[in-house]
Amino acid sequence: MPRARIHQLILSAIARRLVVALALAAFLPVGAIGAEGVLEIYFIDTEGGQATLLFSPTGGTLLIDTGFAGLDTANPDKESGRDAARIAEVAKIAGARQIDVLLATHFHGDHAGGVTNLVAALPIRMFVDHGPAMQDVPIMRQKVGSYSEPWAEAFAKAQHRAVSAGDTIGVAGLEVTVVQALGKSIERTGDANLACLGVERRMDGNPEDTASVGVVIAYGRFRFANFGDLPWNQEVQLLCPSNRVGTIDVYQSARHGGEPSPGVYGMAPRVVVHDNGARKGGGPVALKAFRGSPGIEDIWQLHKNIPGGADGNPPDEFSANLQDTDDTNHPAHYLKLSAKDDGSFSMFNSRTRMTKVYGARHAAEAR
Repeated sequence: MPRARIHQLILSAIARRLVVALALAAFLPVGAIGAEGVLEIYFIDTEGGQATLLFSPTGGTLLIDTGFAGLDTANPDKESGRDAARIAEVAKIAGARQIDVLLATHFHGDHAGGVTNLVAALPIRMFVDHGPAMQDVPIMRQKVGSYSEPWAEAFAKAQHRAVSAGDTIGVAGLEVTVVQALGKSIERTGDANLACLGVERRMDGNPEDTASVGVVIAYGRFRFANFGDLPWNQEVQLLCPSNRVGTIDVYQSARHGGEPSPGVYGMAPRVVVHDNGARKGGGPVALKAFRGSPGIEDIWQLHKNIPGGADGNPPDEFSANLQDTDDTNHPAHYLKLSAKDDGSFSMFNSRTRMTKVYGARHAAEAR
């Protein structure tokens, strides 16, 4: 079946359920959406790692991953504490005095390496993960079948929980559902995903990426998805042949802006956010694939993809940072998402100081 026809069928199916809105968006000055009754999601620059802070309207806080311990996984003592300091700075901007839940999607240095510096910077009440490590990472003092020593030392002083697909994570004001963990998907039925026709498996990912904890977070009608570094094959498993996630508004792309499987098209995200680095994640292949997703409006990213040039990047106003990797101590700009319970939301770029507003899908349905 021609891909154009597949896209037409996907859009028709989505329209029957949600009638996907045309873009009700405009660039507006900062403050277009206020803080009261708003879910705030901060995408923090960790130079190609991940640290995503959610602050609910009732004051609940969830941090997804910690970023690096230092410069990168191989150099935890160089620029030590950089990412923890960036997280703490953004938490202060948000008004968050503690982290209620810290979720490690998986145990690689770019996602969980910064825990020691982070606990020194912010109180953390509960640590959540997929269970003991699936992969040796000597520089993190981590062996298969046990936790990395820094992670175990950190959660020994707080609450700790390992989650499975289908579990929920308690965060005040939010519904947080684990849809993927340890290579297993949530057991529930979903609508047929027409984008999966003819999709093929690829080479398996490494054990820790495969074990990534993927979550869907709901605040009223607004829905956000983050799957960590979930590989292509597990993404297909979750979304094909039936879509067990449903339709979402904003997707924080797996694998730092890696090429999505066609299964992602069934979620019909309006906005995609890459937690990429200047030379890691994103680029022409991923950009083209995401732009082909039915209903897509914009792609935002934490870093401009330097090798990608014009073909591998959205316009510069959609990138928080433009620097190359030769300066990882540059002023770290963040992206901020503000969502209302009617499903409307905005994206703010702290570098440009501009906000783009996206109207609620159901508001467009009534037109």
